[in-house]
Amino acid sequence: MKRVTISDVAKHAGVSKSTVSQFLNKRYDYMALETKDKIEKAIEELKYHPNMMARSLKVKSTKTVGVIVANILHEFTTQIIRAIEDVCQQVDFHIIVCNADDDPMKEEKYITMLYGKQVDGIIIFPTGGNIELYKRLQDYNFPIVFMDRFIPEIGIDSVLLDNEMASAMAIEEFVNRGYQSAGIITTSVIKNVTPRLERISGYKKSNCEI
Repeated sequence: MKRVTISDVAKHAGVSKSTVSQFLNKRYDYMALETKDKIEKAIEELKYHPNMMARSLKVKSTKTVGVIVANILHEFTTQIIRAIEDVCQQVDFHIIVCNADDDPMKEEKYITMLYGKQVDGIIIFPTGGNIELYKRLQDYNFPIVFMDRFIPEIGIDSVLLDNEMASAMAIEEFVNRGYQSAGIITTSVIKNVTPRLERISGYKKSNCEI
């Protein structure tokens, strides 16, 4: 079955290809209502679907953001993914979610895959195990943002919680309820994952006051 092209739409609507292109890119502020209606009707009658790959190559944007999470099963992670998706949807972007399982090797594969797919940027819950790869993305001026964690030796923008404050608030709640001591249970700190270390630091500082 022959694929319907933008030229077919233009011919069917009786307008130029550039006018159809402006319509598809929502640049029709000064476009006559009659012209818009003709193009909409032509698209509907021809069942035209834009070639997203060709458009992305032309405008140098795939309107896609990659999101690499540490563990997709964590409730915090799912809430963050939902928030990212909500914001992207508002500006007609899509997201590709990858679960690295806090494994640097999986993270490296996903970064390479997403970069190869020409996503417009990557949001990462970094494992910290791919320092040279992070730096290389910086050298390429590729948009990258860390989430929930930061790597001290790399100047990449990071969106973080105040984990020490969170621990302090938890200890304060114990004190308000009359408890005399409090413990903390955490997963492995061998990988020096910054949120875990900060929560422990906040616990130690606040627990001394009990």
